Amino acid sequence: MGLKIKPRNAILNEIVTDAKHHPENWNATFGRDHDLLSYDCYISHPDVGVYLLKEHLKNPFETQGVGAKIARKLDDDIQKTIQKNTGQFGIVQGNIQKILNNIQHGIPPEMILEAALKGNDLGLRIPLKGRATQSKNTFNVVHNNFAKQRKQLDTKFEKLMTDEGAYNSYS
Repeated sequence: MGLKIKPRNAILNEIVTDAKHHPENWNATFGRDHDLLSYDCYISHPDVGVYLLKEHLKNPFETQGVGAKIARKLDDDIQKTIQKNTGQFGIVQGNIQKILNNIQHGIPPEMILEAALKGNDLGLRIPLKGRATQSKNTFNVVHNNFAKQRKQLDTKFEKLMTDEGAYNSYS
């Protein structure tokens, strides 16, 4: 059975939907796939499973990529590895019109951000927060553990980048 590979934003929306039912205990592992020149993000939850996003910064304003749910469960050993050396991460959603309207009504940008961090929506929302790591060692453990599941996603990402001409300067 193949993975249901979707565009990056569709996977982010799926993760946000899962976070409504499971607001706590999210983890992320970030790193580079130097073979495909992608930024990879493994987002996991013990009761949801593991998502993989493969991304490429097309320009300073646009990120492209693909993603999929690659596992329904995360091994306890991997879970423990991910939770070492952690910082914080979140998925941020913004409504630019609402933000501009609030600024025009005298609410400073820093208050809009502070409100989002407290769970109040003044144009910015953070529907998912969790622990994250960028440790190379942790990334390599997770990346290698899911090598089999990652192959289909790698193929789809490589096709996207080839179609976009992203690899042209490297060939």
